[in-house]
Amino acid sequence: MGNIVDYVREFGDKSMKEHPFNEADALVLSQFVYLKWEHIIPKLSDNKDAITIKKMNKVMHDKNLEGEVFMDDRYEQDNKALFEAMLASRRFGHLSCDYLYDDIDKDEETQFFAITAFIPDVLPVVVFRGTDETLLGWKEDFNMAYRAPVPGQSHASTYIKQVALRLPGGFMTAGHSKGGNLAVYSVLTAPKSLKDRVVCMYNFDGPGFNREIMEKYDYDSISDRMFKVVPESSIVGVILERDDRYKTVTSTARGGAQHNLYTWNIYDGRLDYVENVSTASRVFRDSITVWMDQTDPDKREVVFGTVYDILEASDASTTIELKRELKRNRKTSLNMLKAALNVPDDTWDRFKSVMKEFKLQL
Repeated sequence: MGNIVDYVREFGDKSMKEHPFNEADALVLSQFVYLKWEHIIPKLSDNKDAITIKKMNKVMHDKNLEGEVFMDDRYEQDNKALFEAMLASRRFGHLSCDYLYDDIDKDEETQFFAITAFIPDVLPVVVFRGTDETLLGWKEDFNMAYRAPVPGQSHASTYIKQVALRLPGGFMTAGHSKGGNLAVYSVLTAPKSLKDRVVCMYNFDGPGFNREIMEKYDYDSISDRMFKVVPESSIVGVILERDDRYKTVTSTARGGAQHNLYTWNIYDGRLDYVENVSTASRVFRDSITVWMDQTDPDKREVVFGTVYDILEASDASTTIELKRELKRNRKTSLNMLKAALNVPDDTWDRFKSVMKEFKLQL
């Protein structure tokens, strides 16, 4: 039993013909996309050839970009270990990437990033980054609770159409968290001719969709090609999830920490599955889905908007900064408290009213 790093090390000497591409490989790519490749992988607008993983490594060292590429206090060491294992392996040693597209826009309240990965003897994989450490990325997640589409979903729909024009045949999509949602949404909203080219969509612990979206774009037309995996104590992945055909993977972590892909167990080259999510996860899924269905978007916006306004008062731009500042800077806590106290009375009243409604659903 091991995680994605152990998987790459154990099966790294096997080609995709010897050990066919499966969900464990899609999981590797869904974590790989979190590395900061913005200044290394060619952009969608560049019209350049794809860059190999070996060239990525060379550019990274030649330009002293290691600090940027692995810039994530939460997973820095794990990300380095994963990249080094991929680089040294036969399985991922010939990986190449192209068509990078990123957009971080505070006014638009979006954080979007995607690349397309190419591996010999495997269909191309369009990989969407999930929510990163930026507070702006979390704001877009909050927006998904009451708005559809959010800008990131619109970007995903546009991106897949542009990439599909550059690909000769079939391809796959993949992503973790919000990236998993985008991997499905981009296909769900695509023209039928494009939908028919997508062989599989890998959604790793990403949220589902509201009924209006599923009905408008004929969710059933793609559901048989969707491969969704959530951990036993899933929180993010069961939000608005109405399709019970997902798989449940075991994890070395507990509770919300299971959202971290490095905690997911892999055994004998495949994810280690159990029959279902935990009772607590099922109760949360049913409760949050009922609450979302029965609460109008304006009320949902009050809840998530109020929470974000308080977080934003910290002046932190990332969750890493926020955690650090809360520990060492009393002023950060005071700023957030001040923001909470400055919330208009009518907003607080609506906030408490909606939260009371939510509590009744639990």
